Amino acid sequence: MNEIMINFFNQSGIIIIELLVGFGLFWVGQLAYQKLFRTRLELNLELFVKDNPAVAIALVGYYFGIVIALGGVLGQSAVNWQDRIINLAAYGATVIIFMLAGAWVGDKFILRQFNCEREIIQDRNLGAANVEAGNHIANGLILNSALSGESGGWWVSLVCWLIGLLVLVVVSSLYPRVTKYNVFAEIEKRNNPAAGVALAGLLIATGNIVRVAFYPEFTNWLVSFTQYGLTLVFCLLSLVGIRWLADLILVPGVKISDEIVNQEIPNVGAGLIEAFAYIAASFLIAWCF
Repeated sequence: MNEIMINFFNQSGIIIIELLVGFGLFWVGQLAYQKLFRTRLELNLELFVKDNPAVAIALVGYYFGIVIALGGVLGQSAVNWQDRIINLAAYGATVIIFMLAGAWVGDKFILRQFNCEREIIQDRNLGAANVEAGNHIANGLILNSALSGESGGWWVSLVCWLIGLLVLVVVSSLYPRVTKYNVFAEIEKRNNPAAGVALAGLLIATGNIVRVAFYPEFTNWLVSFTQYGLTLVFCLLSLVGIRWLADLILVPGVKISDEIVNQEIPNVGAGLIEAFAYIAASFLIAWCF
């Protein structure tokens, strides 16, 4: 009984220390977000004076991405609690760097058709904020598996992460062809939050698919990347029919695209249903592997 109590208090102490380190990383992350990524952003001013919900959505997505990425190291074994804390702090600093780099890629290649910073800060555009948040979460999912492997080294992690970002860019570029409407014009010109939610859901689902594809431990470049590639292609193809199934099963008799773009007031509920369909399918696929 005494041994059980001692183990419980030891574990509780480690968890508390890890939580403190984790929130310290959030503080460093938000500082880096303002100073290195959104350089025109005054966080307290936008959140608590101007009450800008778009900034809050984008920032929460960024925090959520960091949390998901940190999950890749929290479950790893360590010799003692000091090593666990050092690993968490070092890994967290690395995650923040990669999260900022992924955010830059999202700005320059996914939301390249307009100035996302201006849309979020000046125009309070919820659609743009939703997509940025989705990109942050997707990046966190990719980092969760790309950086957490105990074999292969940093080169493998870097290549996996870059492939994951490339997949996000390609999927977001093909998305308007599937929806039959210009999602980026809807977000910029109409501040359409429904279109942003739907695209954010697709990005999160894609990031989750990439996480699953890269989850197996690395053995060598040929064998592992052949396995990663086959898994990734199969999972992405499985998402192709999801939107059609969402129209057919989740909202029978209604076209989601019409609800998102052909209404005087875009139907955010329809965007949420489409986002749910993508994310739910990605988890169902993940659990099957």
